Amino acid sequence: MIAGPSAQGLDPRQAVASVASRDFTQRMSAIRSILLHLDAAGDSVARLALARELASRHGAGLTAVFGAQPDTARTDFAYSAGAALRAAEDEDATPWGCERARLRLLCAEGAPECAWCEVVADTVTHGFLAEAAYADLLVLGAPAAADRTGHAPPGFVESVILESGTPAIVVPDRNRVQSIGQRILVAWNGSPPATRALHAALPLMALAAEVHVASWGTHPPIAPYSRLDIAAWLRRHGIACRMHLGAPSSRVAEELAALAVDLQADLVVMGCYGHTRLRERVFGGVTRSSLATLPVPLLMAH
Repeated sequence: MIAGPSAQGLDPRQAVASVASRDFTQRMSAIRSILLHLDAAGDSVARLALARELASRHGAGLTAVFGAQPDTARTDFAYSAGAALRAAEDEDATPWGCERARLRLLCAEGAPECAWCEVVADTVTHGFLAEAAYADLLVLGAPAAADRTGHAPPGFVESVILESGTPAIVVPDRNRVQSIGQRILVAWNGSPPATRALHAALPLMALAAEVHVASWGTHPPIAPYSRLDIAAWLRRHGIACRMHLGAPSSRVAEELAALAVDLQADLVVMGCYGHTRLRERVFGGVTRSSLATLPVPLLMAH
């Protein structure tokens, strides 16, 4: 037995404290609460299955919030409390109401347990944003292209990404992946939005089988003074990655989508470029194109 400082130069008590500090940091950065948005669109069942798989892998609690555009043709005629109640009862018999009932049953029957909530007496966006403050990760559907009964309202996904402060995974329509986070592709340019997305994805990358990092430019981004690159930074977190450097391009979104297909990625990580100006949501070109065209789930943070 060696007395005095350890082989790493630490007193045994310091070594124990260092391990405890690292474990505490990992626990604090872990995904423990996942919030899922559901609506009456056809992709909600698949989104629930993906969220359940994520929750199971990370030991996280899962909450589903159902929120969709009501049938305005019905509610416009509900002038009294009694008429509003009758309209709500009639709605339960519509395809919108039947799908809500089916989703609620699926949440109750499957594993892991999924708590069911509904947005009531509020707009879908405002109600979901209030709940998102208590989540580590959000799972959303693709942005709505039009105002349709039973779907999330137009601008819902964009508003949640920009305003919630919580990282979100956006699952595309007709998604084909069976799990999220086994093969991860990170779009990296060293910017603050990309940095926030990268940090948000660390718990996912720690459990991934493969991690790829793609950059577009003459040289890969590195820290200006320490010269640390993203691969070395990830190694400090115990994560190995493969680098992909592309030439400067005006079609980054399309090239990112093609690379994701080539690598059989099941998650793309990228920063969200955009801001809220008054009530108008403004997204950058790459962000908007990626949300519209990426064939796999996309993790974004703003």
